[in-house]
Amino acid sequence: MSTVLSGHPASGAPHADDRPLVVGLGGTARRGSSSEVCLRTALEAAQQAGARVELFSADALDLPMYQPASSRRTERAVALVEAVRACDGLILASPSYHGKLSGLVKNALDYFEDLRDDARP
Repeated sequence: MSTVLSGHPASGAPHADDRPLVVGLGGTARRGSSSEVCLRTALEAAQQAGARVELFSADALDLPMYQPASSRRTERAVALVEAVRACDGLILASPSYHGKLSGLVKNALDYFEDLRDDARP
């Protein structure tokens, strides 16, 4: 699932820790890729600046294709949406496949549609 670099995983519930939460999404299946290295570096900088951070790398983004008509969600999809719901900042890192975002990142972004009715979508 996701890797928490510090603090506790985001649950969407109020957190006793009032530091900002920064969530990072990295969409490449290649371990040690330059985009994942950059994402980890950015999250480490946020952590050093006092933020709580949570990383969703390729394994955590290996989700079923988003189905807007279905309310069924995997545990990984729920964890991703809840982390984004609770976050104060979001960092996306993706390789450029054919000049576009990776499919992993595009599919993860589709899941954010679940936030559409939130007070802070």
